[in-house]
Amino acid sequence: MRLSDILFPECILMGVEGETKEDVLHQLFEVLYQNGKVKESFYDAILAREKNYPTGLEVETCNVAIPHVTPEHVTSSAVGIAILKQPVEFERMDGDGSVSVRVIFNIALSEGGKQIETLQEIIAVLSNDEELQKILAAKTPEEIISIIKEGENK
Repeated sequence: MRLSDILFPECILMGVEGETKEDVLHQLFEVLYQNGKVKESFYDAILAREKNYPTGLEVETCNVAIPHVTPEHVTSSAVGIAILKQPVEFERMDGDGSVSVRVIFNIALSEGGKQIETLQEIIAVLSNDEELQKILAAKTPEEIISIIKEGENK
């Protein structure tokens, strides 16, 4: 399973507006839930996990967050992506304060999902400045999926 296999246009939000991480995470939860990817418990589980294991990551192009939960909150594997109009604050993964996040990769893996591999693929996207710039400039969810697929095939 590759990252592009669990990306769905209907689970990618562009131009997201929200005051807080809770606002934008709820918007991602809504599209994942409405599309049958996660259970009702997913949103509360994401918030609870964020408190104990923050997911903000400082990246040269733009800061990102990679929230995720355990499989019991997931119906069908997917990664929700949100491209924010204005950044929101997430606590840093390393526990050293907060970062203003502009892109969120919300991982929802069902039982048997390969979390380490999925995280590695997302990190590969984030460490490719050109690819991340293209994602930020994309006009449609389909374009974002195409950019990620291209990166996987390099």
